[in-house]
Amino acid sequence: MRFFLDSYAARSCAVKTHNHFNPLVDLPVGEDDPALNELFEGGLAYEEQVLSRLVTEFTGTVVDLRPIQDEPVPVQTDATLAALAEGVEVIIGGLLPADPLGHRTGRPDLLVRGLGTGDRPGYHPVEVKFHKVHERRKSGRNSTWVLPCSPATNPRPGVAQPVDDVVFRTSREADLLQVAHYWRLLEASGYAASGRPTAGVLGTDDVLRPDSDEPVRVVTWVDLEEPFLRTFSRSAESGWTKRSVLERYDHEHGFRVQVARNALAQGRVTPPAPLVHPIVVKECRTCPWWAHCRPMLDDDDISLRIDRSPLDVREIGALRQLGIRTITDLAGVNPDDLLPRYLPEVSHKDQAESRLRLAIRRADLLVRGVTLERLDTAPVDLPPVDLEIDFDIETSSDDRVYLWGFLVTDRRAGGEPEYVHLSAWEDLDDDSEAELAHRAARWLLARLHGDASVRVYHYSNFEAVRLRQLAARTGDPVLTELCDHIESHFVDLYAVVRGQWFGTNGLGLKILAAEGPGFQWRDDAPGGLNSQTWFDEASHADDPVLREQARVRVLEYNEDDVRATHAVRAWLRAES
Repeated sequence: MRFFLDSYAARSCAVKTHNHFNPLVDLPVGEDDPALNELFEGGLAYEEQVLSRLVTEFTGTVVDLRPIQDEPVPVQTDATLAALAEGVEVIIGGLLPADPLGHRTGRPDLLVRGLGTGDRPGYHPVEVKFHKVHERRKSGRNSTWVLPCSPATNPRPGVAQPVDDVVFRTSREADLLQVAHYWRLLEASGYAASGRPTAGVLGTDDVLRPDSDEPVRVVTWVDLEEPFLRTFSRSAESGWTKRSVLERYDHEHGFRVQVARNALAQGRVTPPAPLVHPIVVKECRTCPWWAHCRPMLDDDDISLRIDRSPLDVREIGALRQLGIRTITDLAGVNPDDLLPRYLPEVSHKDQAESRLRLAIRRADLLVRGVTLERLDTAPVDLPPVDLEIDFDIETSSDDRVYLWGFLVTDRRAGGEPEYVHLSAWEDLDDDSEAELAHRAARWLLARLHGDASVRVYHYSNFEAVRLRQLAARTGDPVLTELCDHIESHFVDLYAVVRGQWFGTNGLGLKILAAEGPGFQWRDDAPGGLNSQTWFDEASHADDPVLREQARVRVLEYNEDDVRATHAVRAWLRAES
C-alpha cells in the first residue's frame, strides 16, 4: 500500500494521520500544515534571517534549492541528489527522494556534509527552529552528556565544540523526532553520514565559545542513538526507561504507519475499529480537523473541560481504559481506589499522583459549577497606604519592554485613579530600551521618595524579574536603586491570591478579575501575544490612521490590565 508521511507526522497528533488517510472523512478547507503553523509564530522570518546569513557568511560550498520549490517534485529531487553526489558542503531546502518502504517524504532545512561511506559523501540533517533548545543541566541528570555546538554560519559538525553546562530541552522532543525522520530518509537514499547518527537543531540559543568574545548563535548537534529521553516502559521496574531519539521516532512513526493503514481500510464493507480517538491537545487550537473531531467528544470529556494543568494523552488514555471519560466520572472516583490501577500506566510522568488528584479536584468544582474556591479564611494582608500604584509592562515580539504602565491612586486626595504610561512606538535596541526603562524608573522613584506611604502592585513576578534583568544588563544606577525597593515596596498580588484561592480555570489575571470582582477588558481579544501584534501595527503600519488606532488599542489594553489589578486588590480586601 503506497502512502507517505512527512516529518511532522511522528511529532503530531496521530488522529490527524487517521483523518488524513480515512476515505470517509472529507479534507478540511485549508488542510492542516504544521509547518505553516510554525511560520505564523515567527518561524518564517527567523528561518529566512538565519539562512540568508548562512549563504552570505559560510566560507564553504553552498547550494540553495529554495528557489525551485515550486518546480515539479522530480526536478527538485534530481537537483538535491545532484548536490548530494557532488559533495556540496551545505544544501539548503533540498527535497530528499521519497522512501516508499518507510512511507517517508521530507525536506530538511539544511543538509550538512559529514563523513561519507565509500565513494559517496555523507550528510547530517539540520532544522531551524524559532525557539530555544537548551536548558541548564539539573544536578545528577545527564551528568556525562554534553552538547556539541557549531556556529550557525559555520555549521560543519567537525568544528562543533562541547557545551557542558546545558542539555537539550526535553520539551523540544518534537524537534528531535523531526530530524530523526530526515536521518531515516538520508539512510534510505544512501547519503547518511557514517559513524554515530547525528542531527542538528538551529534554535535561538546563543553560546559563548572559546574562540569568540561574544555569544554566537549555534547549531546544536544531538547523537540520535544516545538514550536520554525518559519514556514509559511496562517492562521496567521503575515504569519508565531512557530511549534514544531514533528509538522514539521509530516507535512513533511506526505507529502512525499502522494508523494510516487502518484509516485507509475504513472505506471497506467491514472496516476495522479505528486505532485512535480524539483527545484534546494544544494542537487542536489551530487544527482544521477540529470540526471533525469535536462532535466525537462528550461535552464533558476530561480533555475538553480541564484545560489548566491538563492531563496528557497517555494520562487521558489510561483513564479511558478504566472507564473514566468525563468530568462527572472523574469527580465521582476515590483517588485512593483508582491510583493502584492508574499509576502503573503513567509512571513516565513526574508527579503523576498529584496531577491526578489536582484533576479530580478540578473536575469536582466544574461539576458543582464553582470557579473559585477559598483555601484559607484568614484575612488578606493588604493594608491600604497613601499612594497605591498598579504596575504592568508590555513587551514586543522581540522581547523589548516598550511600555511601562501605571495606575496611580492617591487615597489622601480621593478622586479617580490616574493612568500614566511611558512608551516608545518604534523598534527598540539595547540602548533605547534602557533609556525608556531609565525614565520609567526615575518616574517611579520620585513617588517612592515622597512623603506618602507607597506600595506598587503587580500580578505575577514578571515586572520585578524584568526590572532586575534590565538593571543587571545596563548597570544603570537608577534602575539599580529601584530594584532595591522591590522587597520593601512591591507587592505581587498573584502570590497573595495563590496562597488563599484555588481557581478551577486557573488564577491568571484575566480569569481572576472576571470571576472575582467581575472586571471586563474593553478589547474583545485581550492578551499579551495580541498586544505584540498591535504594537507592530502601531510602529510599522503604512497608514497613519491604522498606526494611531493600534497605539490606542495597546494603551487601552495596558490601562485595563492595571485597572484589573486595582479591582482584584479591592475585591480581596472586601473578601476579608
